[in-house]
Amino acid sequence: MRFSATVQAAGSVSRVRLVAEIAGKGSAECELVRHLAPLTTSALLKGLPVQDRVHRLEDKFVYIETGLVIGAEKAKTQFKRGDLAFLPSNGAICFVIRDCATQAMNAIGKIVNNIEVIEGVQTGDVIAVKRLATITT
Repeated sequence: MRFSATVQAAGSVSRVRLVAEIAGKGSAECELVRHLAPLTTSALLKGLPVQDRVHRLEDKFVYIETGLVIGAEKAKTQFKRGDLAFLPSNGAICFVIRDCATQAMNAIGKIVNNIEVIEGVQTGDVIAVKRLATITT
């Protein structure tokens, strides 16, 4: 009985806290969820911190380019407000600000709080994404 409990704990899901800081406007806390796209999240974590100017795709999502080359992994096309995704075609971290159907992206996590700060960014603002701490559940 104890052995199975130990095995189950070893296979738990890892979550990594990030902060997205918008120069002069505030910050939003995010969470990467490794099981959503393990290869993508690992590569992204190795590439942190990243910083770039904001781009917007209509009012669906805000994104910053990372310079990372990562292929599609468990890609999906439906996203909800507050989702985090990675766009393989241009190596971008996407902050979804409205429920939408879009091109295939790798789901990588969620915006945990202060999504309003992300929604208020303008094209040309700078977002820096940094690691906070690791939480294992």
